[in-house]
Amino acid sequence: ITSSVKDALRLGCVAVGFTIYPGSAKCFDMMEEAREIIAEAKSFGLAVVLWSYPRGEGISKEGETAVDVIAYAAHIAALLGANIIKVKLPTNHLEKEKIENIESLFKRIKYIKKSCFAGKRIVIFS
Repeated sequence: ITSSVKDALRLGCVAVGFTIYPGSAKCFDMMEEAREIIAEAKSFGLAVVLWSYPRGEGISKEGETAVDVIAYAAHIAALLGANIIKVKLPTNHLEKEKIENIESLFKRIKYIKKSCFAGKRIVIFS
């Protein structure tokens, strides 16, 4: 944490941001910390940007951008209350699930957006 919600308000910010690493050893601690920051930010009317990047021993390097893993990371961010979700661009690799019809980037992005409350959150890919 480099700053606080109070600092964001003092500086005239309209949003706060936080990064989580689903799948990492500290992922549950990060999600709890994010939950607290998100609740405080929303109590002051601030938007929340959540970067959600899969990492950890149970995820292969190729799996970090697998469409099923990215969808799960985006869904976690939505569940935590993010207004804007930042994830990596999904590949057509599948780490765990069997998903049909994801051969084009357009279809993979549509699948990820659907995982965020059926497109009711802004999702940024890069």
